Amino acid sequence: MQRMYQFFTHTHATPPLDEETSCLIAPQILSHYFFCGPAYKGRMIETVTFSSQAIKGFPMGDPFERSFPLYLPPGYSKTAGPYPVVFFLAGFGGKGSGYLSDDSAFGISLQARFDAAISQKRLAPFIGVFPDCTSKLGHSQYMNSPAIGNYMDYVCDELTAFIDDTFPTFASPDKRVVVGHSSGGFGALIIGMLRPDAFRWISSSAGDGLYEFSVMHLLNNTLIELNAAGSISKFVSDMLAKPSSRQIGGRQFDAIMALALSACYAPNTGNPPHYGDLFFDLETGAIRPEIWEKYLAWDPVRMVDRHIDNLKRLRFIQLEAGLQDEHGLQWAHRQVALKLKAHGIAHEVVEYPGAHGGHHWRFEGRLQRLLERVSSF
Repeated sequence: MQRMYQFFTHTHATPPLDEETSCLIAPQILSHYFFCGPAYKGRMIETVTFSSQAIKGFPMGDPFERSFPLYLPPGYSKTAGPYPVVFFLAGFGGKGSGYLSDDSAFGISLQARFDAAISQKRLAPFIGVFPDCTSKLGHSQYMNSPAIGNYMDYVCDELTAFIDDTFPTFASPDKRVVVGHSSGGFGALIIGMLRPDAFRWISSSAGDGLYEFSVMHLLNNTLIELNAAGSISKFVSDMLAKPSSRQIGGRQFDAIMALALSACYAPNTGNPPHYGDLFFDLETGAIRPEIWEKYLAWDPVRMVDRHIDNLKRLRFIQLEAGLQDEHGLQWAHRQVALKLKAHGIAHEVVEYPGAHGGHHWRFEGRLQRLLERVSSF
């Protein structure tokens, strides 16, 4: 198959630590981690640029050439491989690179956690891929949509082939993991259901589901904002004119999310600027049953029943969520888990005290458990 991509790299290597030992100590107020072990050199983030055919030329007009970072482990070299590959899918409005910039004075960055865990042999070395799957109104949900582009194909066909062609990987779905949080967790789940030929190891952190709550609750705030703006077009132009996405919050965030989801779950290429159908009437808020059914068809809780054969091809599924998740995604995971159990599909459910956000540090433990299993295949 002809590869349609352009490739540029920019390497950012962390200066080597002390020659004999490297220690990372997180403030006790936030973490009990204490990393101290043999020094390592060569940890790096490499930025690549890829030109896609899968997301080119769609009505939303998203850019088809995108740059994104790769994580290369301590000791990386082309001769030291092959390495398993982990794709990190971001939540709504986020790019994969956001996981690596999730850092502060009061914690340890995800890259530093991986570096330390790998150097101390607590975590198997891997190549991490942090793709950009955002769309103009926020996100693509990692789906194929005639409105915004074929983002599932972009991840599962184009990027997997690109990484395998360029880096020392196993080039096998049995050595490929997809993980994600929120919309990224949803992406991981639906990729598992629809594309087991690309990924066999799935990890969903608070992945979208149980739409009767997690999507339906967008209705009121969306109605308030769209009616205040006077039209969808005016609301969208106002949001896109903001100098920073951080200025889109509260009700506005719910409204832009509702518009973005319409292009994913109920695409309508003749309905700009969002190129989708909302599941409710803009004047009264009355549910449009025929449109709402299109949304529900993409609820992982309901999708499981239609994709049992594909799910049985997977090696393992992780489901994690906070017990106080404000979007009710712990309940979605529990319902998915019950169905997986009924069909004998290997999985685990992990729940912990906490709300929806603030848990990216948990990727280290998730990958420790998953990559131990991956190594046996």
